[in-house]
Amino acid sequence: MPFEQIASMYDPLIKSQIRLYHLTTHFDQYYQAGLLGLWKAYETFDPKKGQFSSYAFLHVRGRILQELRGEARKQQKEENHDPHESKAFRTLSFEDTIPLLEDETMNLYLMHLTENQQRWVTQKVFHMRSEAEIAEMFGVTVYAVKSWRKSAIKRLRSVLFTN
Repeated sequence: MPFEQIASMYDPLIKSQIRLYHLTTHFDQYYQAGLLGLWKAYETFDPKKGQFSSYAFLHVRGRILQELRGEARKQQKEENHDPHESKAFRTLSFEDTIPLLEDETMNLYLMHLTENQQRWVTQKVFHMRSEAEIAEMFGVTVYAVKSWRKSAIKRLRSVLFTN
């Protein structure tokens, strides 16, 4: 099936993810990110590992969130360069825009993980912290945090692709 047909089929998915995160002010930018995620899924999909719809969802959502994180970092850098900026003109950070339904969905996946794996997922995904920051926060080595990451990803893959 050509990508143009896939793009038209998954157009509602991309738009729903943009609405879910309230990103309608920069719709075109995030729509493009969603299309790039869909293209990546289209190029790398292996039918032996599951359904395309699930795979496409993860890639579209991941690419939109990646774009959102990049924008948040860019905005944070701009704010750090202008110390005279008033707090009244600052916009909400990424952490403030996570909807409650997203927390419920995330908990469905987190319940399959150990406490340390859950720590890694929440700190990395929601708070965008590096492995070094997470290690410092919990008083462990960076290698321990990388181990949490590896086992969390492995377990999440088994949960996602066995359903």
